[in-house]
Amino acid sequence: MLVAFFSNFKKNLIEFKRYYFNSISGIITIFVLFYLIFFGVKAVGSNSPTFGDTIDGIIVGYFMWLMFIFSFQGVSFGIMDEAQRGTLEQVFMSPIPFEFQIFSRVVADFVFNICMIIPLMYLAAFTTKRNLGFNLPTLLYLLIIGVMGALGIGLILGGIALVFKRISSFIQIVTFGSLAFTMIDAKSIPLKFLPMSQTAYLMRQMAINKMNMFDFPFVEHLVLWISSFLYLLAGILAFKAFKISTMKSGSLSQY
Repeated sequence: MLVAFFSNFKKNLIEFKRYYFNSISGIITIFVLFYLIFFGVKAVGSNSPTFGDTIDGIIVGYFMWLMFIFSFQGVSFGIMDEAQRGTLEQVFMSPIPFEFQIFSRVVADFVFNICMIIPLMYLAAFTTKRNLGFNLPTLLYLLIIGVMGALGIGLILGGIALVFKRISSFIQIVTFGSLAFTMIDAKSIPLKFLPMSQTAYLMRQMAINKMNMFDFPFVEHLVLWISSFLYLLAGILAFKAFKISTMKSGSLSQY
């Protein structure tokens, strides 16, 4: 497990450095999109007495959305890359189960993304003159549990990619549709069970009201765990169903 984790983490670091132009362009794109949202909200509601809290919510929601899409895109795009390179069948024939390989990649991607996203989030807060009072253990707790749900979505998309091989357009639809889930104020139970919405809601409470994990009511923890577990379980079952269907049809190596 540790060997697989460090190998994937090293791979991410090498690709980040080797394709530095693409990496820098991605970081610039993240900030450009954030400032477009920021100045748009500022132009509309800068005179509101709750404008500061709104900006805090946008900062948290936006970077939670990034963690969400990085998590589920890592699974689906990884499968699509393997299929395009013609190595997908070899990966399945490896003595290491494919699900285990996916898990090690997700863990490595999560650590790598955390190291990138958190400094960018504080930089965004600094440049907009906001002070985010993050409790680090609470932040990591919410991210780890929240990414479990995102992994479930990624496994569903990964299963679809096994069958249809190229689903980039569909992933883009899911990507921008998921932005609403992390921006809404999930105060009702149905909204809390949308993907990542409960995680983003608790992170806003942490950032705006200076709360930590012990300040959250028990029911909020319960909803967080149940929703993430349900999405993860649905993702595992859907992925296995798509994998069995693909292997029976003999289309695993086709692209």
